[in-house]
Parts: sequence; C-alpha cells; structure tokens
Amino acid sequence: MRKVLIPLLRIGLGVIALVVLLAGGLIAYVCFQKRQYSRITDTHDLPQRIDKQAIEYSASRKNAGLVVGVIQRGQRFVKGYGRVSENDTKPPDGSTLFEIGSVTKVFTAVALARMVRDGKMQLNDPITRYLPKGVTNSQLEQITLLNLATHTSGLPRLPENLDEVSKDAANPYVNYHAADLYRYLNTATLNRPPGIKSDYSNLGYGLLGHILELRVGKPYEQLVEEMVCVPLNMANTVIHLSDEQKKRLSPGHNPKGEAVSSWDFGVLGPAGAFRSNADDLMRFIASNLTFTDSEVSKALQESHRKHFESRDGAIGLGWQITRTLEGRNIFWHNGGTGGYVSFIGFDPEHQIGVILLSNYGDAFAGDDSVDRMSLEILKLAAKVSLN
Repeated sequence: MRKVLIPLLRIGLGVIALVVLLAGGLIAYVCFQKRQYSRITDTHDLPQRIDKQAIEYSASRKNAGLVVGVIQRGQRFVKGYGRVSENDTKPPDGSTLFEIGSVTKVFTAVALARMVRDGKMQLNDPITRYLPKGVTNSQLEQITLLNLATHTSGLPRLPENLDEVSKDAANPYVNYHAADLYRYLNTATLNRPPGIKSDYSNLGYGLLGHILELRVGKPYEQLVEEMVCVPLNMANTVIHLSDEQKKRLSPGHNPKGEAVSSWDFGVLGPAGAFRSNADDLMRFIASNLTFTDSEVSKALQESHRKHFESRDGAIGLGWQITRTLEGRNIFWHNGGTGGYVSFIGFDPEHQIGVILLSNYGDAFAGDDSVDRMSLEILKLAAKVSLN
C-alpha cells in the first residue's frame, strides 16, 4: 500500500519539484514544461504510444503482466501486455484480477460519503463517538472522521504494535485484528494535533473503515459492496474471491520476477484489501467523470470536494488532487502490495481517465514506473486521440 510522493507527480505532470533551483532557473523550467505540453498535437495514435511504453515495461520484467485502461471523452481502450503468470503466457485482459492495494482507500472514502448522505454520521464527528467504550485514550477525542479521510489525524502511517503481531513478512497485515488495534489506540500518541498537516496513514484508513462497519453492523467488504460496487455494477471488486475469480487472479511477483503470496488483511483491510480488474475500474472512473442523480453518484461528487489544501496539493475524500502547471486538476490514487502495483486517475476537465494494473511489485524496489507511465498517458490523452 502506498502513495506516490508529490515530487513524482510534479515531475510527471509538469508541476515543479526542483525546489533548489534559483528563481531564474525555476521560471525557465516552468516555461519549458508549459511549452512541452503546448507542443503536443493530435496525431491520432494514442494506442500506439501506449503500446510502446507498456511493451517496454512488461518486456523488461520477468513474468510481468500489465493492463492499461483509458477513457477519453466516452471512448474506451483496454489492453493487456506481458503474461498472466510464469505458466500462462497469454497477456492479461480487462477481466484479469489484481490486488489494488491503497486504491481501496477511495472505496472506503466513498462509503463514508454515502453514510454521511444517509444521515448515519457527519464528517466532523469525533471518532471516539463510534469506538468501543474500552478505548479511552483522551488524545483520540481530537480526531474527526474527516481527519482520518484526509490523512490529517496526526496518527502514524502504521500502528506501532504491527510488527509484534505480524507473523509473516510476506503477508504482514493478516494477523492484525480489532483487539490489536484497540490495544494500540489506548496508548497512541499523536505526531501532531489533527488538522494541521496531511501525513499518509494506512492506520488512519484502516481505522476509518472499521468505524464504518461498527456504525452499520456489517463487515467492511459487505458495506462497500452494497454502497459502491453493486450500484456501479462492479461485481469483480472484492476482498474475498470466489473460486471462479481465483482462476482469473494474476499472481503477484517480486522485483526478481518470483511469484509471491497474496496479501490478506485483518482490521486494516479498508486501507488496502480489495482486488479488482480493469473492467470494473473503468466503470468506476467513468462514474467519476459523468454524474447522475443516484445516491452513489452524489457520494462520488462529494469525494471530489477539496477538504484539505497545502502547497503540495489538495485532498478530497480518498482522492489526492494535484493541479499541474498546465492548469489541469488530476484526481488520483495508487496502490502497491507485495506483488502488485496499481494506479487510477482522471482529469474531469478533459473527460479522460487512466487505469494501470501490474502484477509486479515494483513499488517495493523503489521503482515508480507505473506511476510515471500513468501520468504520461494522462498527459497525452488530453490531446492525442484514441483513433
């Protein structure tokens, strides 16, 4: 589970990250990036440009499989590259399942937005209103649901007792349960007061999703299914796979190309437990580009609203929001588990969206290739047509 560092987005989308440059050099760099974008013309060959990048990615990684999806003003492109697994040499496709890691957080946030719309809770409610009576740490009284949703709670990235509970480095979250979370929360010390700074927290989103399931008395997977997946016809966005879905799951690989075990989750599942495929995520992105009067669509609209802003960008409910030098608002999230990398993002002004799903654990080797490819495709898709 991860999030792209803002400097990567800044480089990839033309938002300046080279803060050490002098003022004159900074202005020159900004002008260069704007010129580069302005020089992109519609050569009507976006699929071929995608092919070039995706083939290079998959060919340079042992046993790698990649699916790219693009929505461009109503048109759709989905294509697989590489191979499903070491023993299955055909390329993955729109139905192939992958772990999506922290992209899960977007679904958690949309479920929160739906529950707020349904009157079950309010964004500014303190989290202690929903926690068991045995959790008595007074520091938690300062934290609201919105703080959890925007990574501004002051909680660390992970609970300090995760290492002592985890029994399997290859599947680190599986043994961390609600009792462990409550034990940690009773001794937790905030890094800073809530609402001051956004610090990415898997702990915060795991806690947020757990609060949602406590509030409605349903397991997290079920409530997301009912509030998000079923209304959007996303039958393959699940935590627990059916026997048929297991056959369509592309095995994850470490940076050496070796198959690795899947990640399973206990109480922190709302931070990164979902599996999905390109077909489902294309429906999800399309629903974020065109709204209806449905309750889930209204929740999606709410998720786009900026709830926290800083010099690094803004945060909606679940979405990271970055404004590029070209003046485009990019809504995005990425994810990574031990053997997978994912990215979803969209540009509402240009009505474009991009999905990349990889069965290769690049993120844990410090490789941001999927993020860079996604951002480049988003940039190109604003001007270069699919046909």
